[in-house]
Amino acid sequence: MTDKNSTLISSVSGLALFTVGAYRIFTNNLEAMSLLVAYIFLIGGLIGFVFSVARLSKMNRT
Repeated sequence: MTDKNSTLISSVSGLALFTVGAYRIFTNNLEAMSLLVAYIFLIGGLIGFVFSVARLSKMNRT
């Protein structure tokens, strides 16, 4: 697997974590997940997505 593919998969998984956390916080439908875990998913997913996109854009320039 190339670096570009693994970075793309990392970006998608970060976005998925962010989406699950945001869904729990804003809709309160996933009652099995605590609010602390939802905030951890939200923050961790956002950080992972941003850094993956930054790394992917740096790969395309070189």
